[in-house]
Amino acid sequence: MSTSSFEKFAATADAFFSTAQAIQGQRAQMANYAMNKAAQYMQDNQTDNAIKEFKKALAFDPANTTAMTYMGNLYLSQGKTFEAIKSFKEVVRQQPTSVNAHVNLGNAYLQEKNYTNAEKEYKTAERMDPLNPIAGYTLGHQYMQTGRLNEAEAQFLKTQKVSPKDGNVYYSLGAVYNKQEKYELAAANLEKALTLKKDFDSANYELGIAYSKLGRTDDAQSQLAILKKSNTALANDLQFVLNKPRMVSMNTSKSGGFSELLGPGTPLWMLDVQNVASPDSLLNPGTSKKFSIAFNFTNEMDVSSVMNPLNWSISRGKTAASGYYNNTMPVNTAREVSIPPIPLSVSYDPTNRQAIVNFRISQNDAGNATIDPKHLVFKFSGKDAAGRQMDTTGDEIDGSALSAF
Repeated sequence: MSTSSFEKFAATADAFFSTAQAIQGQRAQMANYAMNKAAQYMQDNQTDNAIKEFKKALAFDPANTTAMTYMGNLYLSQGKTFEAIKSFKEVVRQQPTSVNAHVNLGNAYLQEKNYTNAEKEYKTAERMDPLNPIAGYTLGHQYMQTGRLNEAEAQFLKTQKVSPKDGNVYYSLGAVYNKQEKYELAAANLEKALTLKKDFDSANYELGIAYSKLGRTDDAQSQLAILKKSNTALANDLQFVLNKPRMVSMNTSKSGGFSELLGPGTPLWMLDVQNVASPDSLLNPGTSKKFSIAFNFTNEMDVSSVMNPLNWSISRGKTAASGYYNNTMPVNTAREVSIPPIPLSVSYDPTNRQAIVNFRISQNDAGNATIDPKHLVFKFSGKDAAGRQMDTTGDEIDGSALSAF
């Protein structure tokens, strides 16, 4: 090639390169302009318009992973998981070593309930950067959401070592422990969460649950009071949980002679004084009589639960709350009646929230049996119509206490 020809070629190449640079610069400017417009639309909550601008930015700059990421997150906010996954997959393709890219893709899969792929992406991100807590923490929440509680606990404990001062981690551990019914551990972690992170409504809610399960009713009510000032929805949820059923009273007026006012050493026949002339009177050896006692509840009860005799128990009082059967004096086994541990049957009146417990007591062969009706404890361990278990501070009652304990 001659010198003049080379100079012409070089000049043409320079012109082409300059033109290409100019075009590239213009495309970059147009991409930036679209990104700026998208940002403004996002501030104005105009999601669809923001997505359109991000698409324009990608038309001018196909390698703009920032636009892809924002677009994927906007699709997730709209519930369009297919489009979100497509965007995040492209980010992962272009940035395969990006932890955030894999986490974002995992989040999209999780929202789609594609748990297998979500787990795969979180684990990939976790292997890439074991000191980054986000992937392992989010995987822990996936495990908790899908009932894999032991694995969730392990993930959160691992994250706790990486982020020992993150209140969210202690909250998540507390939530898992609540689900595992490890309420002491739940309360300890949730209390720690609230010392590390203020105004943490979700932690207050879970702590209220833990306190309730531990029988710390006043502490649970304190968490409810906090939520009533800050989060009506969670306050209502906790109120529902705390509104557990309790026994209100026992009524022996139609029992057939059983009186909760009679104390230790009461001759059994005294519960059957209206029937003394009959041969089946409890005055006579070897006889028995059915009694019926009414119990009222604070809540509407689950019919099948309350009518199941196996959910009831009858026992001799042996605590300060119930009082002590026979006033703690030794029971004369030859004379003291045998207490039936389970009722014969139970009926239920939902209108009055009242259960009628039927049980039978037998006279001994000598006809001299004694009983302490005042300290005969009736306990119900079932649930109400909403599925809430009995409040353990109000699931028993006897004549000594006269109110549930």
